[in-house]
Amino acid sequence: MNSRQQSEQRLMVVTGIIQQLMYTRTQKLFKNFTISTSEFSLLSHLSHNPERSWIISELVEVMEMNQPGITKLVASLCNKSAINIDVDEFDKRKRHLTITPQGLQLCNEVMQKLQPDISLCFSDWHDNELQKMLVNSEKLMKWLDKNRL
Repeated sequence: MNSRQQSEQRLMVVTGIIQQLMYTRTQKLFKNFTISTSEFSLLSHLSHNPERSWIISELVEVMEMNQPGITKLVASLCNKSAINIDVDEFDKRKRHLTITPQGLQLCNEVMQKLQPDISLCFSDWHDNELQKMLVNSEKLMKWLDKNRL
């Protein structure tokens, strides 16, 4: 194995460890919130383009979750007035989902509550280190998004 392959493997191991540590940290932080991490992930996704409507099958694909899981999240968020559901005028089985102003506010409130911990995570980082990490992470995210299994 050459040095590049060793670096690639080490990067995958480190990324996996980061993923696990972040998951555990997030689960603990969200115990104090009115929504779950999964609900927040869905709201966060919808908040990037609040005017767009989504159908369940689209969310299943982009969120990489199964249909019953997405349906359960949608029902919970609808009960919290965070998303709106409109029946398709041509296909009554199809539901169009949009984030509500309350959903946007809830998403912003959660981010504000998370901000102290986020700042703590990066408190020892210089601005240029943070920017490099962001650029490289976005590059990896885009590749993974385009090359889903």
